[in-house]
Amino acid sequence: MKADAALRASAALLLAIPPVQAYPTNNHTSALHLNIPSTAAGASIPHTPSFSSFSFEPAFWVEFFGNASTPNELTFRLLNLITEHGGQPIIRPGGITMDSMIFDPSAGDPLRDTSATGGVYRTTVGPAYYESWSNFPNGTKFVSTLDFGNDSLEIARDMAVASVKYQEDLVAYFELGNEPTNYPSSRWSNSTAAYLAEWKNWTAQIDLAVNQTGTELGSARWWASSATTDQSGLNVRPADLIPAGVDSADQVAEYSIHSYPFSTCDPIRAALATTANILNHTGLAQYADEEIYPSAKAALDSGSRWVIGEFNSISCSGNPGVTDTFAQALWVIDSELIYAVRNASSCHLHQGATLVFQSSVQVNSAGNDGTPGYSTYDMVYPTNSSKRGEARVLPSFAGLLFLAEAFATEGTRIQALEAPEGVDGDSFAAYAFYDNDTLSKIALLNLQPYYANSTSDYSASIDISAHMHYRWHGEPQAWVKRLTAPYVNSSNAADVKWAGQTFSNGTASGSVEVENVGRNGVVELRGSEAVLVFFDDKEVTGL
Repeated sequence: MKADAALRASAALLLAIPPVQAYPTNNHTSALHLNIPSTAAGASIPHTPSFSSFSFEPAFWVEFFGNASTPNELTFRLLNLITEHGGQPIIRPGGITMDSMIFDPSAGDPLRDTSATGGVYRTTVGPAYYESWSNFPNGTKFVSTLDFGNDSLEIARDMAVASVKYQEDLVAYFELGNEPTNYPSSRWSNSTAAYLAEWKNWTAQIDLAVNQTGTELGSARWWASSATTDQSGLNVRPADLIPAGVDSADQVAEYSIHSYPFSTCDPIRAALATTANILNHTGLAQYADEEIYPSAKAALDSGSRWVIGEFNSISCSGNPGVTDTFAQALWVIDSELIYAVRNASSCHLHQGATLVFQSSVQVNSAGNDGTPGYSTYDMVYPTNSSKRGEARVLPSFAGLLFLAEAFATEGTRIQALEAPEGVDGDSFAAYAFYDNDTLSKIALLNLQPYYANSTSDYSASIDISAHMHYRWHGEPQAWVKRLTAPYVNSSNAADVKWAGQTFSNGTASGSVEVENVGRNGVVELRGSEAVLVFFDDKEVTGL
C-alpha cells in the first residue's frame, strides 16, 4: 500500500498549484461551451455497475461487517444504498493483512493477533468468515484472497478450498498475495522469473485442489500481479509479467495493479499529501499515464482485462484534515473516471485501519493499546474507537453514490472531455457517458478548492445546450444531480448533499432534488462541486 512512485512522478508538478482565474458566472453570454462528441467513437470499453468496487483489509473484517449472525448495520446500510442507486460492488477482502491470514476449520469469527501498538501478525478465519459473505446485498461477488506472504502453499490452498466450499456461488476470482513488490527481497532475489515460477506452480496446484471439490468456477479465475507502483527491485507489474508468460496456462482472468498517488508513510511524502494536490486533475491523470497505464496497455494488448485491485488517495491510512473531508469525495470520483476512460474493468477502493508495520515514521497510528485507528480515507468509521471517536459515515461516501448512478446502466462507455477554453484544466474535469452510442450523461467536476475564507467561489457556467433533447412543445430537457458541501474541507457527512439528500447515519435524509436545466442549457458549478447531468429521464434515480 505504499506509493514511492508518487514522489518521483508527481512532486515537481504538484508541489505548488497556482490559483485559477475566476470563472464566468450566471449569464448565458459568458457560459463556456463544452465540446462533447455526439457518438461513442473513441470512448472506453463498455462498463458494468460493478466498476466502482471495494477492497477491505481482512484483519478488520469484524469491525466493518460484524459476523454471520450479527452484521454491522451501519456498513451494510451504506452498501445497500449503493446498490439502490445502481451500483453492484465486487468485494476484495484484501490488503497487507491477507498475507498473514490462515484458515482454521475449527476457528470462529476472524481473529487477529497483534502487537501492543497494533501491528497485525496473523488473522485467523474459520467457516464463519465465509458464511458472513451471505450478509452482503444480493448479487455481490468476491475475490477470494490467498496468503502468499507466509510462504506456505498449504495455507493458500486451504483458503481457496474453504472459500468455494462455503461460498462457491459468490467467488468470482482468486488472488495470490498482496503487493509482492513489498515482500522481502531475499525471497526471489529480485528475480521476475523466480517469482513467476513460484506463482505459476502455486496457482496450478491450488487450481487442482479447487477443481477436485467440483466447483464450476471457470479456468481463467486468477488476478495476476497485484503489484504497487513502487520501484522496489522486484519487477512484477503486469507490464513485466505478461511478456514473461504469466498466462501460459490460460489461468489469468484480470491483471491487477495498485494505485496510491500520495502517501503519509514518511514526512517527505506527507508534505505533498494536501487537498490542493489530491484535487489536481492534471497531476492525477499524469500519475495514471506514467505509473499505471503501461501495465494496463500490456493487459489490453494481450486481450485481457485489467483492474485497479486496490487504491486510495493517500497511502498509510490517509491524511487527517484532507482525506476525511469533502475533498476525498471529489478525488474518488475523478480518479475512478480517469481509470474508466483508460479501460479498467473495476476499481477497488481500499478501506481499513492503520497498520503500524507499514512504516515507523508514518503520520497515522493505531488507537489505545493497539485498537483500530481507522484510515481517514475510509467511507465510514464502522465502530466506536479511541482514535476516531463515534462510528460514523464520512463525507466521501456521497461520492460513491454519484459513481453508482454514473455506472448504473450496463454497457456504459465513457470519454474524457477537454476543459472549456478559459478554464484551468488542473482544476476541472468533464466526462461523457454513452448508452448504445447515444450520449446519456455527462459528469462535471469543479475541483478548485473552495474554503470559508476563499475570495471567490470559482463558479463555472457550462453551456450544454447543443446536446439537450427537445420534447413537449419544444422545451429542451436535461436533469442535474448535484454533489455539494459548504466547503471543500467540510468534515461532517451531514453537510454533504447528493441530490439534496444527506446520508450521515447510513440512511437518506431529506427529499431528492433533481434540477431542470433551463432553456439556455447552462449548468452552474461552484468550486468544489460535481454534477451528473442526465439526458434521459428514465436513468434518473428518484425522479
